[in-house]
Amino acid sequence: MTTCNFNQALVRAALALQDERLPPQWPVSIVRDIYGRLRFAIDAWRPLPDGEPADGPRTEARPEEIYPTEAHQLLIEAAATLKPYATTPAVLFRDDFSNPASLFQHPDWHQTIVTVPASTAVDGSETPPRDITVRLLDRQVVGQDWLRTRRFHEQGHPPRVVFYGLKGGVGRSTALAMLAYRLARDGKHVLLIDFDLESPGLSGLLLPQDRVASCGLVDWFVEDVVGQGDEVLHDMVSLSPLADHTPGSIRVAAAMGQGETAYLSKLARVYADTPSKDGPQTFADRMLRITDLLEAQERPDIVLIDSRAGLHDVAAVAIGSMASVALLFATDSPQHWQGYRQLFTHWQQRPDVLRQVRDRIVMVQALFPESDQAERASRFVQSAWDLFQERVYDPLEPGADAPDDVFTFDLHNEDAPHFPMRVRWNARFQEFDPLLSRSAGGVDDTDIDLAFGPFVQEVIDALPELAND
Repeated sequence: MTTCNFNQALVRAALALQDERLPPQWPVSIVRDIYGRLRFAIDAWRPLPDGEPADGPRTEARPEEIYPTEAHQLLIEAAATLKPYATTPAVLFRDDFSNPASLFQHPDWHQTIVTVPASTAVDGSETPPRDITVRLLDRQVVGQDWLRTRRFHEQGHPPRVVFYGLKGGVGRSTALAMLAYRLARDGKHVLLIDFDLESPGLSGLLLPQDRVASCGLVDWFVEDVVGQGDEVLHDMVSLSPLADHTPGSIRVAAAMGQGETAYLSKLARVYADTPSKDGPQTFADRMLRITDLLEAQERPDIVLIDSRAGLHDVAAVAIGSMASVALLFATDSPQHWQGYRQLFTHWQQRPDVLRQVRDRIVMVQALFPESDQAERASRFVQSAWDLFQERVYDPLEPGADAPDDVFTFDLHNEDAPHFPMRVRWNARFQEFDPLLSRSAGGVDDTDIDLAFGPFVQEVIDALPELAND
């Protein structure tokens, strides 16, 4: 036990909380700071050395509200095993806060599963791996929104479809554009929001330069801070000519406005918490608010959201707090499966978060090849099912029937989230310009329906508001 790394620290802390000498009436929680250092937290009064008078708010504490000295010492000794991942004081009590609820009732507490690795004792006996559930408050510099989920109140809101991928280059934006076009052909009024702020592309794909709105999403974020968000709201949305000859419409809220000259300076400021009369507003709060404002202004039948790729806070908010359906794009490559395994493991370790997101995610097999389709389709389904079975679905005894409240699916269940929608690879879409006519070398409805028709129909079928029309 000469060293202790980041992973080992949480395991040691979780094991310490299994000590039967700790009083069960005082559950011990764990706070992990932005550097990964840990301390224990107990919603009780700190024990005082004999003879030391009580002062401040604890003068009214009853004896049964004071944590036992012996148990406190056990936790101090446990903290010493954490080496550089320990903090001083080792234990937080009510005494440490003018408002104890600010810690003990913080919304970011989660029941978190800590896996203790298998071990071999000196006598050669082996202990298998096991899980310990602890209550953890994880303070993070970024990524906090992967631990937060909110379901927007869908009544009165249009359905929202989030397009997400771990990596670019899988045709996510093209698929979004083609879904928008098909919906416009069906007479729907579609709002597209480009939240891929650090790699904006929807405006270039769907809008000629002269149709780009004067303001983009980044303009709203910076102007809103100084009370001028409403001033730019009506100058943020453009009508795409892709839907000019359809009964519907495609309206685009791009990340960047026309003639932008200070985009990086604005982008550097959008993620900061901002003051408000109700307290600090996070980027997530503001991302949800601008979506609500655009929906109220545009009155669309459906909203399509292009999310930031990768494990970014924008994606966390889009999937965890905005999506009716979140489409997770992937190819059958080790890089994609490795990335989704990390994301799903993060959710799996926090079961309350996982339960909120797992019924809204659907895999999409991108760039589905033209050759060996049966084999490649089967391989993707198997890989996706293996991952979901391991990280997302509820465990079920072999051969047992699944109760109604258990979230699990068979390998070949086409209604399961692991069973992918597919976007076919098509050479005509490799240098795709959706605004280019067929006579000028572009594509027509036949090409679009061949490559994207099944995918689009599956998305529509997944949304009751559209499927029932």
